[in-house]
Amino acid sequence: MKIHLKYHCVLFVSYLLGFTAALQAQVATIPFESDGLMYIKVKVNDHAEPLNFVFDTGASTAVLDEKVAKEIGITADYQQPAAGAAGTEMYNIALSQKLHIQDITLADAHVVLVDLDRLSKRGNQRIDGIIGYNIMQHYVTHIDYDQQEIKLYKNVDDIAAVDAYKMLPVSLGYASIPQVELEFTLKNNKKFKGSFLFDSGANMTFLLNTPFVKANNIETLIGKTIENKAESLTTSSSFKIGNVTNVQLGDFKFGEMPIDLSNSTSGVMASEAYAGILGVKIIQRFHIILDYKNQKIYLKPNKSYANEFEFPRSGISIEKEADKIKISNVVKVSEAYQKGIREGDQLLEIDEVVVNDTRKCRELLKQKDTSVKLKLKDEKGEVKTVIIFLKRLI
Repeated sequence: MKIHLKYHCVLFVSYLLGFTAALQAQVATIPFESDGLMYIKVKVNDHAEPLNFVFDTGASTAVLDEKVAKEIGITADYQQPAAGAAGTEMYNIALSQKLHIQDITLADAHVVLVDLDRLSKRGNQRIDGIIGYNIMQHYVTHIDYDQQEIKLYKNVDDIAAVDAYKMLPVSLGYASIPQVELEFTLKNNKKFKGSFLFDSGANMTFLLNTPFVKANNIETLIGKTIENKAESLTTSSSFKIGNVTNVQLGDFKFGEMPIDLSNSTSGVMASEAYAGILGVKIIQRFHIILDYKNQKIYLKPNKSYANEFEFPRSGISIEKEADKIKISNVVKVSEAYQKGIREGDQLLEIDEVVVNDTRKCRELLKQKDTSVKLKLKDEKGEVKTVIIFLKRLI
């Protein structure tokens, strides 16, 4: 009995020591809110109030809304051209700013100042800034979408049960954004593979860059597509949506899903340096460990892994402008367009329920094979009621 007691005591002490070491190795736990994008709180310089930043694996530099910058006394030191989603533009840069996240301070962060109103409109939350690489270059980053937490560590071995994850090699060749290999299959069983930017700030499954689309004749091979429009930091761009039958990311396989086909002639979506962009609608199905120092990503399925992928049904895109829900785009082949719904219309009600929440609106417009009654007000102030049937458009 004494031997067993001693044995259990040794185990208990070992457990405590291991637990203490793990706590010491974990640098910070950052809670986030999610509507697809991850929102974290960041303090800038000596400004006391936390600001609402998007945590984005596709952000190679920190970004701050230019109006917020003016309010807290930050001015640009110089201008620099930079490639955006659809082209190259001149951006204002503020040097050597302090960014505080929990107990971490990034003391020498260079920040791009830009108007983030365009991005803020897509959700219910104001976006004051964007951050990604500034954090991830210093730490091993563990993203838990189920618990909505980002945990930072000194080394990957400090993370418990890392053996339960599957490792993917990555490269950091373009703007310090990780690239992973992905393979997909079209309806005609043709398979394609390429390197894709790992971008948690991209609201898509994945996108094929213009050169890849053209070189592989994707538009002809993929079959039916629909036209849509996307918003970047400062511009909007059009693209097509098609669908694929299978996707493989490392050891993980997915079935049918929609994909985006770029037709941009400049910017990151026109680059020949990689095949395209892997977006959050796939990324958020995993617990993720990002080890930039060793150029590795580790993935483990979370509770949303097996969920069906959502296909366009209403043909309507929405955004929030002040306290109003506005139609930002209407697919021309949709019933919504045929019945007179247009970009700029204000959405007042869905099935006689007043709407002011973009997430709730999107959920109602994603319902399968059902009719919804929409009450709208056009830009002339005229109110109209339209009933549309929600069915797959591709």
